[in-house]
Amino acid sequence: MHFSSKTEEPSSKVASEVVNNEPNDLDPTHKEKEEEPIGGSYLLEIDEEKSSPNGESESYFTYAGSAPFKISLLNTGTESFLYKIQNVDKDTNVTNGVLKSNESFERIFDGLPEGDYVISYVVQEEEPPVNIKLKVKVELLP
Repeated sequence: MHFSSKTEEPSSKVASEVVNNEPNDLDPTHKEKEEEPIGGSYLLEIDEEKSSPNGESESYFTYAGSAPFKISLLNTGTESFLYKIQNVDKDTNVTNGVLKSNESFERIFDGLPEGDYVISYVVQEEEPPVNIKLKVKVELLP
């Protein structure tokens, strides 16, 4: 009988350890819940310098449609390129234009549909691919 009571004690300790481990298992779910608003935030922002030896590149961002945002492009290279901003989900063109060396584009957008967007950059001239360089920034406005 002593053996059975001793056997029960460790098993109750094991059970209490399992109970103690359960909150640790819940911690990742709390972290996931905290990450959900970040992942579903108003805008996936971009702030990067891009360089492409083949004369074309793309930047993607997601917009939740609830606040204005600003897109800034600066051609830091020597080649002109065509930029195009499109809504990937609806396959619609938002705007496009050409940026020559050291030229910039900056515009505030408001009221665009929710969804994924792409900003594409392509050198216009029909010569061997050349290196494009630019700074791109997409930021949510307060």
